[in-house]
Amino acid sequence: MSTPTARLRRTVGLRSAVALYVGAVLGTGILVLPAVAAETAGPASLVAWAGLSLLSLPLALTFAALARRQPVAGGFTAYIVRAFGTRWGAIAGWLFLAQVPTGTAFVGLLAASYLAAPFALGRDAQFVIAGAFIVLAYGLNLLGLRLVGAAQAVATVGVLGLVVVVVLASVRDVRADAFAPLAPFGWPAVGFAAVQLFWAFVGWEAITPLAEEFHSPERDLRRASVLSVGIVAVVYLALATVTVGTHAYGPEASGLPPFARMAERALGSSALVAVGIAGGLLCFTPLNAYVAGLSRLAYALARSGDLPAWVGALHPWTGVPHRALGALGVACLIALGATYAADLHGADLLPISTSSFIATYVLSMAAAVRLLRGADAVLAAVGLVACVIVLAFVGALVAWLVAVAVAASLYSGRAHRAIVRAA
Repeated sequence: MSTPTARLRRTVGLRSAVALYVGAVLGTGILVLPAVAAETAGPASLVAWAGLSLLSLPLALTFAALARRQPVAGGFTAYIVRAFGTRWGAIAGWLFLAQVPTGTAFVGLLAASYLAAPFALGRDAQFVIAGAFIVLAYGLNLLGLRLVGAAQAVATVGVLGLVVVVVLASVRDVRADAFAPLAPFGWPAVGFAAVQLFWAFVGWEAITPLAEEFHSPERDLRRASVLSVGIVAVVYLALATVTVGTHAYGPEASGLPPFARMAERALGSSALVAVGIAGGLLCFTPLNAYVAGLSRLAYALARSGDLPAWVGALHPWTGVPHRALGALGVACLIALGATYAADLHGADLLPISTSSFIATYVLSMAAAVRLLRGADAVLAAVGLVACVIVLAFVGALVAWLVAVAVAASLYSGRAHRAIVRAA
């Protein structure tokens, strides 16, 4: 007699799929990036928002096609391995891990800026709060404690609710003269803004491992992708338009996070307290999940020989990759300390993180071009070209990406040769 093969339950319908997609993409950046991009490119930053919203469609549809036709449980790195081999999978993993220190420091400082706003706390206090935020996230993961998916859903709904209320209340303050001149820093600045904003559009790949749990993946993956891109585009463009239209950015907006400043203008000082506390707390749920996922990526790379073996150890009591968590946590705190010592702001960290994200998307789209056929391959090619264009604006950070890729390639090659010799 044959033993029945265990299968994942098909519990994800169209509504759940849209909620998962939107929750994966709408993250911490929504609270600060509209102002960051406006400071970089002025009102023309709206062109960057619109362009990345359009780019999201081929990206989301390509990942959906990969999940539908090439189901792999390992996420985007598994597609790259399947297309180009283990060395390129290691490069993608290293590139993704390379953005962890600056990315985590950015989220910690964003949370701190909102938590500090109602109490008028200064820069030193914000860095202390950011450090405590990071320690708490890694500490909970070391203990094997993670916030459940329901908490992520509550956080996403909370962010959307805050955005809708503040945007609607701020519409009356939008001024036509705030959109002139359209491109005060020149049109190349739009490309630099797109690099910053890429942070807000990462996440389309996150749902691909769940394809096997869809009721009807052939039908719902594509539909959910299109609906989610539309929702995300409307939310981002609405908030960015109001941010520019009310001029809630620039030197005169210093001292308060831009979204909190908009809330104070539109709803009064009492809203500042609510938005400040809620904005800070809502940063923690994605950070907690982010830490958990990245530690597992580091663990998987160590197990495959693409990172030092000691990183792949599991704690005997909690069963978590404690060494991976410890190494990543220390790197994040070092990045936070370097940011303080260099007198940088959270937004200054974005290009380092987003350049790594863009590079992994370039590799993912290239893999899709090789793995897919017909119209899906054409769509992947469109996404690949668009991502390469955005990557061109990272400037000197290309050297950083090349250095990480070369180090990953050399380490992976040496490690796998050692495994072959041992065998």
